[in-house]
Amino acid sequence: MATGCKMPQPDIAGLRARGRWPPPEGPRAAIVGSRRPSPYGEAVAEQLSADLAAAGVVVVSGLALGIDAAAHRGALNGGGTTIAVMGTGVDIVYPAAHSALAEQIVAGGGALVSQFPDGTLPRRHNFPARNLTMAALSDVVVVVEAAEGSGALITAAAALELGKDVMAVPGSVFSSLSVGTHGLIRDGAALVQNARDVLAALDVSREVLDDPLRPPRRVGFELGRSRDGIVRHLSDTLALSAAEIARKLQLPIAEVVGRLTSLELEGAVRRHGAGYVRSLRREERRA
Repeated sequence: MATGCKMPQPDIAGLRARGRWPPPEGPRAAIVGSRRPSPYGEAVAEQLSADLAAAGVVVVSGLALGIDAAAHRGALNGGGTTIAVMGTGVDIVYPAAHSALAEQIVAGGGALVSQFPDGTLPRRHNFPARNLTMAALSDVVVVVEAAEGSGALITAAAALELGKDVMAVPGSVFSSLSVGTHGLIRDGAALVQNARDVLAALDVSREVLDDPLRPPRRVGFELGRSRDGIVRHLSDTLALSAAEIARKLQLPIAEVVGRLTSLELEGAVRRHGAGYVRSLRREERRA
């Protein structure tokens, strides 16, 4: 899978940084994808990044909403190092909602890095250049959910032009978020089913998972309706997405998705639009 033309590498030596820079020696994997992913995509990005970080891989992403944030959180949960490549100056966190996550990245031994001077505000044209820097910093780029035209595909194209490996996580054939990733796989990108696939591409010989990707131990399928505290945080009418619940309760997205699935099977919660609401008992409906 090649593009046939070469793009000049950015000035890595000239990057500005907050935190530990340069990062620890070892392989680096960029985990990128949609800013508006499905619960499945967020769960995969978080768990995949946690497993890679636990195996000593430095996780690189862009501090954006969605897949990027899940990748950073996963790396921190896995006890590893993560690098956030920014489209602003390192003194301006964008989006502002990720200020706490940015501080956690630095406190965890990672770094916020940017090719832009301090004080640079978020501008649309900054982000394609940021994507090239992400690709240049990484040994492999893994795309988790990307609609047609997604910025994550720019990162993948930059990686190819820089001679880096590109991999992609397959998704549902019914989802528009799978169009970009399935296109990459069709064009020759390696399919990612678990962290072992990425470690093989990085030439890291370490067994981390059975096949396929294993949900986290704390998914909580054994919790019954009366024992799972998630129900208490749901409204009867105002839907919350799995990502919103995870942020509110400060839980891994993979755990929340698993518990919501269990509760949905029990009839304790139901889907409403893009989120979940508490299911009313029959006697509550009649009252």
